[in-house]
Amino acid sequence: MKGMAATNQGRRMGPFHFRGKTKALIRTTRKFRGVGIPTDHVWKAPVQHRHPAELGPWTVRVKSDSDRELLEELRKSLNWMKALERPKTDRIPRQVSAEEGAKEPRRIPSKRREAAILRRRAVAVLALALVIAMAAGWALFQKGAVVKSPFDFSQPRWKDESATHFTFAAAGDFGGPDNNDSVGVLGRARTAGMSFFLALGDLGYTTDASGWCTQMKRVLPEIVIVAGDDGSNVGGNMSGYVGSCPYPLSSPMVLGNGTPGYGYEYYFDYPRDRPLARFILLSAGLKGVNYNYGKNSPHTEWVEDAVANARDAGIPWVIAGVHKECITVANDGHCPMGQYLFDELLEAHVDLILVGHDHVYERSKQLRVSSSCESVNSTNRFDPSCVAANGTRGAYAKGKGTVVVVQGVGGRSFDNVSIDGGDRELGYFDAVMGANANTQGRLSGFGSVFYEVEADSIAAKTDFCPPESTATEGRCTSNPGSVFADHFAIYASAGLQSSSDVRASYLERGVSPVSGASSVLPEPEQNGFEQRAIVLPRGHILYLHVARGP
Repeated sequence: MKGMAATNQGRRMGPFHFRGKTKALIRTTRKFRGVGIPTDHVWKAPVQHRHPAELGPWTVRVKSDSDRELLEELRKSLNWMKALERPKTDRIPRQVSAEEGAKEPRRIPSKRREAAILRRRAVAVLALALVIAMAAGWALFQKGAVVKSPFDFSQPRWKDESATHFTFAAAGDFGGPDNNDSVGVLGRARTAGMSFFLALGDLGYTTDASGWCTQMKRVLPEIVIVAGDDGSNVGGNMSGYVGSCPYPLSSPMVLGNGTPGYGYEYYFDYPRDRPLARFILLSAGLKGVNYNYGKNSPHTEWVEDAVANARDAGIPWVIAGVHKECITVANDGHCPMGQYLFDELLEAHVDLILVGHDHVYERSKQLRVSSSCESVNSTNRFDPSCVAANGTRGAYAKGKGTVVVVQGVGGRSFDNVSIDGGDRELGYFDAVMGANANTQGRLSGFGSVFYEVEADSIAAKTDFCPPESTATEGRCTSNPGSVFADHFAIYASAGLQSSSDVRASYLERGVSPVSGASSVLPEPEQNGFEQRAIVLPRGHILYLHVARGP
C-alpha cells in the first residue's frame, strides 16, 4: 500500500469520536509491531483512486513509510477534527460533574453592571427625597403653615349629653371657607362632644354660603345659625346660608311673627323630649332685615310670649341669641340691638344673652332692671343698682338677673377694647378680651364658649387659641396657661335666695366627677361669711362666701 491512499467511504452514522478511534488505532499498531507483524499489511481496504480534491473531510490517509509519518498524519487529522468540532462545543452547555459542584453564576457584562448600579442609586435618591418631603410637609402641617383638613370624618361623632344634661358651643363672626382658625373652632367643639354649635351671625364674610356651610358642617354637622349683619347678610345672602346650613336638630322649631323662621326669628327647646332650655334666636338691629323690636311691636310681644311660655312649661333655662349687642367696651356704637329689646330681656329674667358682632369676648355681671334701675342704658354712666350680683369669681345665682356674653371671636380678626377706665360701660363687665388688651394680661385667642346645661346649673368655659396656632383636630399648639381663659356658672341653690347673700364665688372643675344631687361642703368662716363648696353633678365645684344667718 506504499504510495497509495486507503479511503473509508462508509456513511457516518451518529457522532464520530475521532479521539477515541485514533488512540485505538495507535494501540493496535503498537501491538502488532510488538509481535513482529508488519503494520503496512494489517488492514487492507478497497482502494478507490480519486483525485485529491475529491477526498472528503472524513478520509484518513495511512502511509507505511514509518510509524513517525503515521503518527504525524494522525496528529494533523486530529487537530483538523478539533478545529471542526470547536464551534459545536461552544454551543453545547458544559456538563458539570458532581465533584465540580453547582454552576458558576452567569457573569454580567460590565456595561450592564454599571446600568444596574445607576438604577439602584436613582431609586435610593428618590426614596430619600420622598422621606425629606414628607418630613417637611408634616412640620409645616403641624405649624399651621398649610391649609389643611385634619379631621377624621370616618369616626362616629359623639355627643356629651344624656337624659339629665347636654352641651353646646356658641360664637359669632367667623372667617371665610379657607380660614383655618375658624375651622379649628368647630374642630375643638366636635372633639369636646358639643351637642350642637350656635353660630351667632356674620358667617364667614363671604358670598359663598354653600362653601362656608359645606366646610363647617363636615367638621360639625349640627350648626344652628342666626342672621348677622356685614358677614352673612350682604345682598340678602342670608337666604343662601339658610339653604346651605338647614336646621339640623330634631326639636320642633317655632317661627316668629311674619318671619321666614329659621335663620331669622325662631325658638326651639332642647332636648326634644324633656327640655332643659329654650333657645330664642332674634334678628335685631340688622341691615337688610329691619324687624321692629320696639314697644308693643309684634316681634317684641312674640319674644315676651316665648319667655313666659317656657316658664309656664317648667323649662329650667331661657337663653336668647342675637347677633348685635347692647353694652360693650369695644369699638361699636351704643346698643345696636335696640335699647327697648335689651331691657325687655332683662326684665323677663332671661338667664343668658349670647351675642357677637364685636370681635371680642366680654362677660357681664348679673344685670337686672328694677325700680332703682329702669334701664341698663349704654349712653349713661355706669349704674351700680343695675347689677344684681358681682360675678368676679364666676358664680351667679339663678333667677336674680341676666348674664350677657359677647363672643364674636369665631376667627374674623379682633377688635380693640377699652379697659383703662375710659369707657363707662366697663363697670358692667367681669371679664374682657380684645386685640390690644384683656383683663388677665394673657394672649388673646379665637374660639367659642362651651356650655354645659343641667336642670339646676349652667356651667361655661372658654375655648380660645391664638391666631395661626391650630393643629390637627383643631388642637391648639399654644401653652394653655398663656392664653386668656374664663369660666363661670349660674346655679340654683335654696340657701342663696337673696343676691346680697353672695359676697364672692368662683367655679372650678373637680378632679373626679361627682354623680347624684348637689351637696354642700362647709369650710371655715371668714370675716362673718361662711365659705361653702357646692359640688354640682359631673364634677363642678362652686366655692362661695355666704353671709351667716342670725
